[in-house]
Amino acid sequence: MQSVIEKILDEAKKDAEVISQRYEDEIAKLKKEYEDKIAIAEKKLSEEIEKRKQEEIMRAIARERLEYNKKITTEMQSCIDEILQSAIKKLPEHKRYLDFLKNLIKNSGVKDGELYLSSSDKQKYLTQIEKYIKQEGYSFVIKSDDRISGGVIIKKEKITFLGSIDVIAEIMREELKIMIARILHFV
Repeated sequence: MQSVIEKILDEAKKDAEVISQRYEDEIAKLKKEYEDKIAIAEKKLSEEIEKRKQEEIMRAIARERLEYNKKITTEMQSCIDEILQSAIKKLPEHKRYLDFLKNLIKNSGVKDGELYLSSSDKQKYLTQIEKYIKQEGYSFVIKSDDRISGGVIIKKEKITFLGSIDVIAEIMREELKIMIARILHFV
């Protein structure tokens, strides 16, 4: 009977070891599954963190580039304004300024009406302009306008030809801005 009890105990022990091994294998399998799930979750989290970090870096770069472009644009506009102001001041003193005024009158396409000059241009060039107008067969009444710094404005009924230095400078300013923006790849 002792041997039967020992045999039963041995078989129970073996069954217990099999059951124990099965549970240990199951525990190891579950542990591995959860470790894999945790690793996947950690990887996804790391990827999401990296993605957001890159997005934030790109936003910061874009903000800095925008600020840099604003500074360049402001500096560019300042330089253009400085250059044009200098040119506007020097243009009436140029030796061919009278030819410039004559060309503006000719290129206006208007033959009669009111011809406005700056006060200083009228004072300095009135005789030569009147002679030119008579030679070309134009019929203008010459007036002065202190609002313009040089050039001409011609009015005839509803037609107004703006050939003042200020208008020309403004057009040049805008064209220069566009040209420089293209060179700097802003446009």
